[in-house]
Amino acid sequence: MIDIKKPLPVDLPVLTEVVGGSAVDLPTLTEIVEEVTDSIANELSPQLIRELEAHLENIFMEKLRQHWAEAQQHATSQAVAELKNELPQLIRDALNAPHDSA
Repeated sequence: MIDIKKPLPVDLPVLTEVVGGSAVDLPTLTEIVEEVTDSIANELSPQLIRELEAHLENIFMEKLRQHWAEAQQHATSQAVAELKNELPQLIRDALNAPHDSA
């Protein structure tokens, strides 16, 4: 078990420091991702890209439809609940309102 109250040694390397040797020029994660993305993009055919876009669009639309339906159901339930709360007062106000007998 590690005692978290015990102070850390002062000679621990910082995340940006290189331990035990000379600094190595390593690419950053951003550089690696850009390189991989560029190479993949160069290999993909336009047809495959269109199919991928269509597939992603279908996935997003399905998720959106699910959330939209849930939001509509919630809004409808809330509106009905509010109407049920206010309906007795609305009826009383309508019955107590002066009527024109003209």
